[in-house]
Amino acid sequence: MGRYDYKSLSPQDFEELTRDLLQAEWNVPLEAFKTGRDRGIDLRFAPLGGGTTIVQCKHYASSSVSSLLSHLRSSEMPKVQRLQPQRYVLVTSLPLSPPDKDKIVEVCKPFLLTPDDVKGADDLDGLLSRHPAIERANFKLWLTSTAVLDRVLHNAEVTQTEFEVERIRRKLPVFVQNKAFPRAQQLLQEQRVAIISGVPGIGKTTLAEMLLFAHLEDGYQPVVIQTDLAEGKRLFRPQGKQIFYYDDFLGQTFLGDQRIYLRSNNDAALISFMEMVRSTPHSKFVLTTREHILRRAFQMSERFLHSAMMDHRCVLELDDYSFGQRARILYNHLYFSDLPQRYRDAILEDDFFLDIIKHDHFNPRLVEWLASLTRLRSPPPEQYRQSITDLLQAPETLWAHAFDTQISDAGRDLLLTLYCLGEWTDVVDLEPAFDALHLGNSERYNRPRGPGDFRAALQELDGAFLSYSSGHAEFINPSIRDFVAGVICRTPVIAFDIASSAVRFKQVTSLWSLATERNDQPLFAALSADDARLRLLFQRVLYGESMRWEKTPRGRIGHPVDAGEEARLARLVEICDALRSRTFVQLCEQYAAHLVARWEKHWFPISSALRALDAMNGKDWYLSNGGQAIYRVILDVVLTRLALADANDWLTLLNFPDSAVEWLETDGSKLSEALDHYRREGVREAFDNCSDPNDLNELRNSLNELTQRYGLDFARILSSIDQAIAERDEREPEYESGGSSGSPLGERAEVVTEDEVREMFSTLRG
Repeated sequence: MGRYDYKSLSPQDFEELTRDLLQAEWNVPLEAFKTGRDRGIDLRFAPLGGGTTIVQCKHYASSSVSSLLSHLRSSEMPKVQRLQPQRYVLVTSLPLSPPDKDKIVEVCKPFLLTPDDVKGADDLDGLLSRHPAIERANFKLWLTSTAVLDRVLHNAEVTQTEFEVERIRRKLPVFVQNKAFPRAQQLLQEQRVAIISGVPGIGKTTLAEMLLFAHLEDGYQPVVIQTDLAEGKRLFRPQGKQIFYYDDFLGQTFLGDQRIYLRSNNDAALISFMEMVRSTPHSKFVLTTREHILRRAFQMSERFLHSAMMDHRCVLELDDYSFGQRARILYNHLYFSDLPQRYRDAILEDDFFLDIIKHDHFNPRLVEWLASLTRLRSPPPEQYRQSITDLLQAPETLWAHAFDTQISDAGRDLLLTLYCLGEWTDVVDLEPAFDALHLGNSERYNRPRGPGDFRAALQELDGAFLSYSSGHAEFINPSIRDFVAGVICRTPVIAFDIASSAVRFKQVTSLWSLATERNDQPLFAALSADDARLRLLFQRVLYGESMRWEKTPRGRIGHPVDAGEEARLARLVEICDALRSRTFVQLCEQYAAHLVARWEKHWFPISSALRALDAMNGKDWYLSNGGQAIYRVILDVVLTRLALADANDWLTLLNFPDSAVEWLETDGSKLSEALDHYRREGVREAFDNCSDPNDLNELRNSLNELTQRYGLDFARILSSIDQAIAERDEREPEYESGGSSGSPLGERAEVVTEDEVREMFSTLRG
């Protein structure tokens, strides 16, 4: 029998659970009465033949038996005396011992007939085990049971992913299932891929995380993709039950530079990975993105346009939250918050909560924020309502006030550092970048600083601006990242402070990306005004390491900490062409020479070099002002290292005769000779080196595309690949589908009228 955490339920949730369980156990319909009108009745069974049974629900999971007994004597028994029911049943979320039940029976004489009419937490556990459909319908309760959490934690550990189960578990008490959840769940069940899209703050990430959490209980292993699809491909196991999660999959890459995104074939890679997931019997893939970015991506990418991606799309809209669900979202956040009573009373006064629920700007993210204002040293209670009104009218005004006046200098430096390092950063990589900016700003502005400023800033901002746990830091939601971006865009001196203290190349490139994305802001004009100064800022971090190496018992493990060396050249080319800067052409020449020298001594990453060449295509000013010579240098190296090309590289290489900036007859001869070698020997070597089903599937997909696009014959090796996959399938154990991922979750009863919402919120008084 499972054990459940009833503390995750609000009083309204607990009453609905009790009703469902008793109806199923007794096989009778029960009337429900709203708080404030019950006169001592929460639930009632009144058959035509007479003899009324009334049920009282006491959600005391966080209290004590003595408190319950006191409440029954002073408040409940006088009401029950007036009602004179034939039978009285008391249900509480408290664990009760036999002596506890005897005491309750004694207090409630003569209406409690036997101790069996007192239902405690253990009794509810038993009822849930006898009625599993009700367990599954009560989503939050089911996902916080000890059995589910044990399985979830186990499956998270097996994959060694960075997925933070505990962080999602903490969200469950405030989660309200809306109309989009079963829609997304069915889409995932039928298509194996679900793209959750919508406007910022609408609850996309929460919905995706709940889908993910539900699948973990059913034995799925999570793979959370943090940067690109290479992570997913590396961990993909066709015969395993895996669920992949890619949050904001277009937000950082596509918005940065759509042309680079498309020329790097990221759109093709995404579609290929989706098809790989759909071709397996057990894998699933959940993605989130903002709807306007997704639509822009479809306008830009022909591959997206002609793909089946729209068939996998689940758009989350405000209309998916009914009036009752909006009310429950606000109620849950207030009920489970640490807001002092005077702040709650401010929301209850004059039914101000109805103004919040019905506001045009209502969304779950703003509710989360207004319920946790005290974390940012909120204004006194008498000003709390005005703060909420300001938040609903213009959320950035509240964050601006907190950013400018309520957090420390170290806190501001930490937020600026985190923005420029990316959405999600290891603390071990965040600290040196913070230290450099904090030291620089302390010297520039004569500010005090101390050795513990980094940890103090993390603790100060945790739960308010950022989330910090398990050695990682990230913005608590995307809108805060957007706010920090706005601060930088409006204040170029901040951007130059960051760039002057940067320890990573990507810190400076993130500033350039932000400037070009919002080119009507002062930042773009400031960066463009002095290309010599901008070059120096890039040059000082251009040659830093891209990997951090860690010694482990299994050997050295590399962690990417910066942009790859070849990607840096692509970014320099982009800036050079945008600014028409000869000083950046010189920097490109110097850096290209550095890369060639590096390739002579180290491994040559042909795929990255091909992407660098592709980045130069279409840069007309750059090419005609010295860039074509740089292109030729890189191309010559590629043509001498074609033996390193894999099937995916050949998809790009075979385009070169038509797309290359410069293509000679001798170049074509080298390409043809290398292709013949690959078809004779290279593809067999690639097949022999496939170490798992993921490698086999990726090779098969690339060879099939080479066949379709260029008419090449790989039939023999494709047959060998199919046979190898089939043999592996026979050796792998079969998994049965079903469980949580395939079970529809029941819709909860809804509060729908304003009067009923008032009655629900009245339980927050005192």
